[in-house]
Amino acid sequence: MRQDDSRSDEFDDTTERDADGLTRRTVLGTTGALVGAGLLGVGASTAEAAGTTASATDERFLNWRVREAIHAWRRGYRGRLDRPVGLTDSGVDARHPDLGPWNGVRAVTRDGELVLTTDSSDAVDRVELDGGESFSGTIGPGSFVTPDVRRHEFVAPADADEVVAELSWSVADVNDLEFYVEDASGDRVATAATAEMPERITVDVNGGETYAFVVETYASLVTDYDIGADYYRYEGSLTEFTGKVFGSNGNIKPGTMKTVGWYDEGSRYGRYDRPRDENGHGTHVSSIMAGSGRASAVDPERVTEEAPRTTLAAGDALSYELSARADTGVFASVYGNLVEIRIEGPDGTELAASTLGSDTSEWDNNLVDAPTVHDSGEATYTVHVTALDGELATAATVESLTVGAFLRADETVGDRTNDGATTVHAGLAPNAGIVGLQGLGGATADLATYAERFASEFNLRTVNMSWGYVGGAPLGATGGLLAADPSLIADISAAGILVAASAGNSATPANSGGPALADESISTVATGPLDGLTSYSSGGLAVYDEDTNTLYRKPDVAAPGGTLTDLARAAENGDPTVPESDQPPIRDYTGKAGTSMAAPYVTGTANLVAEAMEADAPESVALPEPADSTADDALRLKQVLLATATETAFTAAPYHRAHVPTYDFGDRDPYEGYGRINPGAAIDAVTHELSGITTGSVGLSVPDDERALAGYLDVDAGTYAVDLAFDHYAGANAGAAESAPHLDLFVYDLESPAENGEPNVVARAQALSGDGSLTFTTDGGVYAVVAKLVNVPGAVNGTDVQAHVDLSVEARQSFTASGTRSDDGSAFTGGQTNQVDVTVEASDKVRVRDVVPGAWTVHEPHSNDVKRTEVDEFDGKTYVYFEGKAETLSATYFAEAPTTLEESGEYTFGPLQVSADGGKTWVQLDGTSDTNVVFGQST
Repeated sequence: MRQDDSRSDEFDDTTERDADGLTRRTVLGTTGALVGAGLLGVGASTAEAAGTTASATDERFLNWRVREAIHAWRRGYRGRLDRPVGLTDSGVDARHPDLGPWNGVRAVTRDGELVLTTDSSDAVDRVELDGGESFSGTIGPGSFVTPDVRRHEFVAPADADEVVAELSWSVADVNDLEFYVEDASGDRVATAATAEMPERITVDVNGGETYAFVVETYASLVTDYDIGADYYRYEGSLTEFTGKVFGSNGNIKPGTMKTVGWYDEGSRYGRYDRPRDENGHGTHVSSIMAGSGRASAVDPERVTEEAPRTTLAAGDALSYELSARADTGVFASVYGNLVEIRIEGPDGTELAASTLGSDTSEWDNNLVDAPTVHDSGEATYTVHVTALDGELATAATVESLTVGAFLRADETVGDRTNDGATTVHAGLAPNAGIVGLQGLGGATADLATYAERFASEFNLRTVNMSWGYVGGAPLGATGGLLAADPSLIADISAAGILVAASAGNSATPANSGGPALADESISTVATGPLDGLTSYSSGGLAVYDEDTNTLYRKPDVAAPGGTLTDLARAAENGDPTVPESDQPPIRDYTGKAGTSMAAPYVTGTANLVAEAMEADAPESVALPEPADSTADDALRLKQVLLATATETAFTAAPYHRAHVPTYDFGDRDPYEGYGRINPGAAIDAVTHELSGITTGSVGLSVPDDERALAGYLDVDAGTYAVDLAFDHYAGANAGAAESAPHLDLFVYDLESPAENGEPNVVARAQALSGDGSLTFTTDGGVYAVVAKLVNVPGAVNGTDVQAHVDLSVEARQSFTASGTRSDDGSAFTGGQTNQVDVTVEASDKVRVRDVVPGAWTVHEPHSNDVKRTEVDEFDGKTYVYFEGKAETLSATYFAEAPTTLEESGEYTFGPLQVSADGGKTWVQLDGTSDTNVVFGQST
């Protein structure tokens, strides 16, 4: 509760002024604070709780995202300006210091070509012609299977170069009308799909030719609609930018530019002359991916940390005054329970607050910030830390905190460099450039058309798509542009560009439609900070497309996206309609939650891993220059991200909101895919070569602990053993562990991902009590070895427990073997029988077995080559043992797919295993795994 002035005056004599000029005062209410008997232990004195001024604030007080990104930064990867991230979204506000400045490069289309211009070189004027088009009608109802469609033909005037049209409608609940333009042959030439009203579309036209506006709806409602269109011609000539965007003859100064390309075909740059964002969504997404943090760079002369170890009753407060300069900001970060933070300006006006139910973290630091509001010089701002108001108000505990002020944006590069200032809110890849493609579906279609050009001109390697519509199962794929999205994403992937997309916030068993359903993309669901799946994330069942008789195997991974009480905090846009001179400097941050926030977490991580793969991976795995990249390169990058993700069934068990994943031993879970994305482990998998014994730790104190230990092997033909051994627990809560940890050990083929970039499992083993081993044979190649933390009995995420382990690799040349597998297909309906044929060739006589997913039933009476089957009690998988011991084997067996809808999903067969010592050691064969999708409903 806020203190009144008379109460605060009683404590004026306790005010201290540090040597750096920062004013600090501790104000306690009438009931007093119980200093020294708080949660951090007894015996702490007031002196021990006093603040100390540091060169920068402790990392644990920073944005949760920054704390995990530090894992990658310490490995030497922060992104590159000339390897930007892209996004098709509502826009990007390059006025925000974290996302700007803009280099002035625009990409436009003229006569079917992508052309680069600069801010000062485009001398083309758009002149509006007399006349236009006007259409109206009624549309609906529609459905996902059979949309309702209206078509209106028009002939472009002879002197027209462009038409700009808007679609509006009368029923507000109909929010997914699609609007596009077709040419005379019926080919789509432009699309608007923002899910907002009005939909606006801009497209080049050839004078005298026939076109059509097309309106589609999938909603089961009826609405009136209106189309209005104007024609334009171009006067003057377009001056092309002939330099290199990132070359010495370009216009980018290293370390200064951030947004390095802007594409706004939807309005042809007619609405704004600089990168802007009307919605704020794209700005927030960009900040998560690649924000530099310049607007939240901590001034080392104006920061104080202390550990009050205090209990605050209702009415008590800890208050801190700090001096801040104009054009900066102030922040506070507090560890405790049921704590509220408020920041007041010089006149006592509340500028920002953090309370339970908005952006207060329930488990970690409560973080709030605000830009300064005074015009010049310095002024005093006040931070109040109080017990939470309202129905939940009880005695609050304040363990430790930091308060401070930010630097001016022009004084720092933020976290772009290793020696930059500590920032509170940087993105995953703070030094990566940003290419903003304004618009959602339309911009995606354009990116697909000009993907190779974007890759070569902007070195685009990764792109984010935090948008989509709700799909259904088993209703089939949505129509229109969204039905074409898989091919659009394939075209983007063909240029070597990896797409990360949000799975959707519909809280349905189905994934959203749009880019997340494309096989080549990475579909992402959202978690809270402790890896618990959010209740709003879509996913749970495969989506069945009746037209192609295939299943969408999504989602792929999980990443932090925020919950209602743990919002993802990132850059906020300014008012796009107000000139910079008429509004305060744009440097604020805001909180949002959704799979839209989780997808850019993956995109930013992908950018860092791509940087590592290009610079430091083995030659056969390394990524080429973006201009030379292909779909194989994008899928190789995708596999690294999926293969190093970790399952959360046990570690995050208390935090899953509605969707509860199961333990799948490295297979795809219907709710979280392959698990939680891990930046550090993904980088290590392609840059850290394993030899001998590697010591490391995995733990539950996220984001500071790693969840997986990874590295790679670059080996010749032979047989190799990998051993994992648990050594000891460490951490403040190590005593909470009731027994040894469960870890899983995997080997993946880095050179040859499975279909669509899925992890290609060469070998796997369970270390149920901390110790495990596997042996695999290969003709040579590069392999990732990943040890993943699955469970610490007695403890969960948020507990300070680390398991220290040894990972060792040994070459064994006793024998070599190879194998093949084939079956009846990749997609099955419930109860359908799959014939599996396997072959093995070995340098010695061996026994052979295969691994079958537990939900499938092996038909032993009809499988003459099968000697016996055995079900693993822990993971439920079935081991199929074949007759005989020989140097060559050809065998066949039959397995029936599961029959219930709940068992729909993805299942991995294999890898084949051989043993030359009578079954004591089983060696897993490279390239003998196969993934099938089941739609568990008999047809």
